[in-house]
Amino acid sequence: SSGSSGINAEYGGVTGCSHEELKEVLDTNLIGVHSMTSAFHPLLKQGAPSAGVFNISAEIGSISGTNIANKTAYRISKAALNMLTKITAAEFRRDKIMALAIHPGWVQTDLGGPKAPLTPEQCVQDLVECIENCGRKDSGKFVKKGLVEIPY
Repeated sequence: SSGSSGINAEYGGVTGCSHEELKEVLDTNLIGVHSMTSAFHPLLKQGAPSAGVFNISAEIGSISGTNIANKTAYRISKAALNMLTKITAAEFRRDKIMALAIHPGWVQTDLGGPKAPLTPEQCVQDLVECIENCGRKDSGKFVKKGLVEIPY
């Protein structure tokens, strides 16, 4: 299963984020991932021990790294996705299925824009490298390129 890179409005802090925006972003970046992970659990069990859940998170979702008030809905959704990843890792451990939250970097997509330093091809290459090089010891972690751990 893989979390959508999602949607990311530029609005300000708590007062600049509408209830509707928060619901829409959570639906995309969290609820959808939860639904997919739950639905695919039986297939993941069949693929164990080489099966895994790799959620596309974002460093901006790090709670300990937050010190500005922008992109509120997106930040909240990615922090929640990280928690979902930790819970998935804990629950699926019994089935020998790992779970990892991966920050792909700033990518030239509709979300990232043309100024982003990574092309989609470079991003995919980095993601594949993370997935191929991670092991059970990494399950439940929040990482970026090179399996460098990001604080939750």
